Amino acid sequence: MDAHAATVDAHAHHDEEHPPPVIWSAKTPPTLMGMLFFIGSEIALFGSFFMMYFFVRVAGDADYSSWAHQVGDLLPMSVVTYNSLILFSSSVTIHYSEIALARGNRRGQLGWLLATIVLGATFLSIQIFEYAELVGHEFLGPSTSAYSSVFFSLTGIHGSHVFVGLVLLAVMAVRTARGHYAPSKDKHVGFTTMSIYWHFVDLIWVAVFGLIYVPGNWDRWGDTSVAGMPGYVTFGVGAAIIILLLNVPKMIGKGFPKDH
Repeated sequence: MDAHAATVDAHAHHDEEHPPPVIWSAKTPPTLMGMLFFIGSEIALFGSFFMMYFFVRVAGDADYSSWAHQVGDLLPMSVVTYNSLILFSSSVTIHYSEIALARGNRRGQLGWLLATIVLGATFLSIQIFEYAELVGHEFLGPSTSAYSSVFFSLTGIHGSHVFVGLVLLAVMAVRTARGHYAPSKDKHVGFTTMSIYWHFVDLIWVAVFGLIYVPGNWDRWGDTSVAGMPGYVTFGVGAAIIILLLNVPKMIGKGFPKDH
């Protein structure tokens, strides 16, 4: 009897030291749920800067036109258009990398992941070059006007997110090369989480490009010849091709497996 009591006490003491495992009521892994909550907070962050941008636009639209044309003088819309399409293309490559992972193709996963890193690094390099052109300008520095402050804040915060994403992608590339990911659902949550983050970074740039760069330079964008077409036509064609490429694997039966 004493032995049984001692055993019960030992189990009770063990349970106090080691709480029972958590039983998740939702099917979404906690790491993925954490990323979704993080993205929600990031939407609020970028949203606050966009609200500031809308406020200064309403308060002084004439000043915006002058500022936007000065930016357009230093930053050719053709360069911004190509750079935007480069970043958007990285959504295709990381999508293909995730499909390769789901299909157990480690070489394809790593190849597409490295392509994503190259595209993201190219975008960031061109943006740094843009900053070098703008920062030294007398009327377009970060603190010369409300518009400049919003411009540098939004593009700078976005650029920092791209940089962080590139660091994480590089870590993922190393882990991929070492075989840390597998098609099973419990072995690729980290990869899926990072993929969602990268798509979010690309989507934010759609808003930054469409609201900051385009409105004050629409006429100039139309007059700019990009690949032999007006800038906005080239951008539209490029965006359509990217959307098509995102859906090609599914269309040809090479997308995610049915049990994914």
